[in-house]
Amino acid sequence: MSLFARLQALLSAHPSAPAAAGQTPATHAAPSAATGAPAEAEGASEQQPVCTRYLPAGQVVVREGDPGNSMFVVLEGRVAVLRGGDHGGNTEVGRLGAGEFFGELALLTGTQRTATIVTVEDAVLLELTQAGVRELGKDYGVKGEQMQVAARERLLADALRSNPLIAALPPEVQHELGDAFVPCTVPAGETLLTRGQPGDALYVLIRGQCEVFHTHSDGRQSAYPKLEEGALFGEISLLRSRLATATVRTVTPCTLLKLERDVFKKAFLGQPDLRGALVRLGLERLKHTIEVMGEAK
Repeated sequence: MSLFARLQALLSAHPSAPAAAGQTPATHAAPSAATGAPAEAEGASEQQPVCTRYLPAGQVVVREGDPGNSMFVVLEGRVAVLRGGDHGGNTEVGRLGAGEFFGELALLTGTQRTATIVTVEDAVLLELTQAGVRELGKDYGVKGEQMQVAARERLLADALRSNPLIAALPPEVQHELGDAFVPCTVPAGETLLTRGQPGDALYVLIRGQCEVFHTHSDGRQSAYPKLEEGALFGEISLLRSRLATATVRTVTPCTLLKLERDVFKKAFLGQPDLRGALVRLGLERLKHTIEVMGEAK
């Protein structure tokens, strides 16, 4: 049974949410505007492994970019998923209803919140900390490893929506990639690839923005188009055993999927569909690099 099915069964059997011994459910939260303090922050000091939160419409549950110490399951009502744009505005990218969950990525992998969640109507949420997840594993068979897989699959689904190369791969290859990619969060100003140095991984940019530039022998820099969400990079060094042809640096805090070189060579180098797609992408980028270098003459 899948993690989602297990959670549905749990919610069906315990509509008021399971509570740890001696624990009482959280009281109804006071109304607050969508710009107010997240409900997670308001209840952070309670440290209850499992609790029920009753939230009014317009309540921020978690905020994008914040650290996360819990995940949530929607018992009743609906919540909106908002993501910030380049100019700081929030755009709604989806809604979640009863039986759906969010926040598992930040809880289980240590990455930052990748979206802001706001209730769009009065809602009842089940909140789980790490201890709560362990309790579910002990009492209901919901294992942390399964949630980690679910978190990676959700990240890969985000990549599929915006990366045609990955979306075009056969389902079985997508599934293997979902198991092999490791999510990570990188602060702004971090260099992921350095021109002239070997690359160590294949990356998919899930949240944030990266700059790409070529440094000429005289020190001048030529910029490539910035990498946006869904971009894949690092393939040239992995496939062709070549040094990186450009430098990639984070402009904002970024959440990425990372596939280590050794894992790629062992599990995916022989996949003709993936290899062919990456070769085509790499050739396009090498052509662009040659054009940029020619402009310097």
